[in-house]
Amino acid sequence: MSAAPAVPAEERVRAWSSPAAVAAAALIVRAIAALLSDRVVADVLRYRKVAAHVLDVSWNPYLAPRLYPYPAAWVWVEAGAEWLARHAGVSFALAVKAPVVLADALLAGLLVRWARERDPNTSRSAWAYALHPVAILVASFHGQFDSVALLALACALRELDRRHFDRSALALAAGIALKSFPVLVLPFVLLFLPGGRARLRYTLLAAGPVALLLLPFALADRAALTRELFSYGGVPDFGWIGAVRAWRGVWLGHLARAFDAQWQPLLTVSKVIFLAMAGALWIAVARGWIRWRAEASALGVLLAFQVFYGALSAQYLLWPVPFAVLLGERFLFPHAAAATLALVGFYVLLAPGVLTPADVPLLSPAVAERLWLAGTAALWIVTAAWMADVVRRGRTAA
Repeated sequence: MSAAPAVPAEERVRAWSSPAAVAAAALIVRAIAALLSDRVVADVLRYRKVAAHVLDVSWNPYLAPRLYPYPAAWVWVEAGAEWLARHAGVSFALAVKAPVVLADALLAGLLVRWARERDPNTSRSAWAYALHPVAILVASFHGQFDSVALLALACALRELDRRHFDRSALALAAGIALKSFPVLVLPFVLLFLPGGRARLRYTLLAAGPVALLLLPFALADRAALTRELFSYGGVPDFGWIGAVRAWRGVWLGHLARAFDAQWQPLLTVSKVIFLAMAGALWIAVARGWIRWRAEASALGVLLAFQVFYGALSAQYLLWPVPFAVLLGERFLFPHAAAATLALVGFYVLLAPGVLTPADVPLLSPAVAERLWLAGTAALWIVTAAWMADVVRRGRTAA
């Protein structure tokens, strides 16, 4: 009786780090985190208020002031979660987080597959996104759905890399329909298309479905849509304004509210600076002064947003992470460390109930405040250095 042939160690390791295995492990980790944070607090509470408005008051979420500053795709997930909670006894928090957890796990598997398509012999860790603390904190504990939009954006860039332009445009449209930030990548994507007609077609396919999605709400109440969707400018919890707010709070002994009018002039300045820097990056890539592929361009503009736009919410910190994992960025670990410290301090201090029950805080308010303060400042420094490094390498390649 012959023995079964031994499986080489390299093949066993590769099987355990296959896209399916990584996605499954990521799903388990995120599901456990979601179960540990089954509470209707912070943004999950806002989701429930929007859902109640849609089910009980009006189909138009933009008539509920300061509750829904996103395009109109995700609102139906919120309404569906509330319907399940009412009629099937399902936990609202778990129901509304379930698609986020699933999308984030799929994104972990997609990044492994895409990295191996780019380089079959890549030595980059297959687990870098699956076990990334910022992804777990934002998706599973916080419940923000940026992972769903990031999955769509990653699919769009992968299809662009494979020269499936229509699929890429429709995937980008899905990302923009969920959250607006993938539109930042669109001008850079157009640089990698062959000719004006292809660029026009791509733009129409990426923007047209979003316009059609918003059309009924514009016809119903254009003022409400404009107020809620286009007037929202972010919250200065992170970014350079967030760092100023944190340090000012320590210096004066009290923390100014995130929506305080005093931040508006700085917010206006940060918008102008970011748009100028994003435009400069686009020109540099278009003229070949910086040599980036599409995915590096996406990373570059998202890093520019993190550095120059001052009013960042917690979930924005996740945006560059998938592309950093894909590209094997050297700043991935320093960014993860600083962002994790800042997020933990922020959640304990300003979003109680996200990590642990509000009456059982993970840290004392004083310790949480210092973590948020130091983490936010360190995060901005790390991100600025990271962006400078990405630009430098792009210029060297040119």
